[in-house]
Amino acid sequence: MTRTYLSTLAVAALVLLLPACALRKGPPDPAKVQQRMTATLDGEKAMIQSMIADAERAESLIGLLAERDRLVAEHGELVQAYRKQMADLNADYNAERQDFEQAIAAYNTEREASQREQAELIEAMKHEATAEEWKAVAKYQVKKLNPRDLAHDAAGGGN
Repeated sequence: MTRTYLSTLAVAALVLLLPACALRKGPPDPAKVQQRMTATLDGEKAMIQSMIADAERAESLIGLLAERDRLVAEHGELVQAYRKQMADLNADYNAERQDFEQAIAAYNTEREASQREQAELIEAMKHEATAEEWKAVAKYQVKKLNPRDLAHDAAGGGN
């Protein structure tokens, strides 16, 4: 994975955590978040390679996970752009309600398309795994790829 790609993933995780960060003492350390995320994603790949005996199927699933990571990073960029657009509109005294409504509608359209892509990708990943394998992958994702945990608990932020 390239450093830029990992940085984008770290930023995406941080963007999704902004509301939670407001309740914490001190911000998370982006370098620690990126380091933890890299290790966690590498752990996910290693788990799949050790769990799925068919190397071709394992590599296919790992490729789909890379696509998942790309989509997550894209979504983070989408959220950042939307937040900036809303801040710019809010700062513009002459901005009208219609301007806000158009920005919201455009964001919602892009967000919904992103969610559909994620759902399709999850379906494709399930086709590469048995029910038992998918259960392990899903459990790993829920427990280890929780953005709040990645950014706070082990990365220097938090209470």
